[in-house]
Amino acid sequence: QFKKMLNQHSSRVLFTSTDVLLVLLVLIWGANFSVVKVVVAEMPSLAFNAIRILTACFVLVAISRLKGESVPERRDWPHFARLGFLGYFLYQILFVTGLEKTTVTNSSLILGCMPFAVIALNAISGQRESFDWRQWIGFVLATVGVGFVVGQGGEADFETFTGDAMIFVALWAWAFYTSGSRRLLDRYSPLQVSTYATVVGALLFTPVAVPTLIDLQWTHISVSAWVLTVLSGVFALSVSHIIWYTGVQRLGSARTSVYSNVVPVVAMFIAGVWLLEPIGVVRVGGAAIVLTGLLLTRVEPRKTSHKNNFEV
Repeated sequence: QFKKMLNQHSSRVLFTSTDVLLVLLVLIWGANFSVVKVVVAEMPSLAFNAIRILTACFVLVAISRLKGESVPERRDWPHFARLGFLGYFLYQILFVTGLEKTTVTNSSLILGCMPFAVIALNAISGQRESFDWRQWIGFVLATVGVGFVVGQGGEADFETFTGDAMIFVALWAWAFYTSGSRRLLDRYSPLQVSTYATVVGALLFTPVAVPTLIDLQWTHISVSAWVLTVLSGVFALSVSHIIWYTGVQRLGSARTSVYSNVVPVVAMFIAGVWLLEPIGVVRVGGAAIVLTGLLLTRVEPRKTSHKNNFEV
């Protein structure tokens, strides 16, 4: 009887097949920071975003049609329009423009609050995800760790206020994009939701970028920059958004959003190798805190049974 009670109250860290996909997403998004930094040195950011969004739109629509997935019902299009507006149009414009006005450090710190923004929106909308004390500690640690990773040498003054404000609004746009998908994911696959949100985003974003695309010196862009742009559209937008919505569908939006805190950690190490950017001991310590926080958010009661899980 004592052993039975002990098993009921013990816990374990579950690493599922969905977590494997989210780790892949983190690697893609982490590498994408360096990709963006390299490409925008040759190509305006608006043109870069427009081309990769159109690439993602083409790839996702093609895959969806090949798989024979249905077009969403008419009554659901307002929801897809909202996701496309928030995740592909508003977020992309605010992020790119805000980043030009403020520092990478400030923007990363603000976006590191993503899990708490998603939890707040879930509470407001009535989507309840249960957490125990270890998982709450994990959320806090993951956010604090981001501060150590990207907070070295950061500056904040009045001149950066506008950029910070835009990044703050972008944070909530992505949180709405994440939290607001649950209703659609109950009826559609992650591929369908990603595809038609991208279609809306492409229709909205492209007209804004047309003047930049017209003025773009297409022949002056290197082959490597074009390849990286296409790869960013295929992986950082197409594949990653499908994985993101798969995580939201299977793990919940709050637990999935914690993986966004790991992205700066991966971006730091990749930039250190690729772009030779300094890392430092404090940032390595921050990375360890983020990963510890992530593991705590994946603590589940031992009595829970899951398929395709790996115990850590």
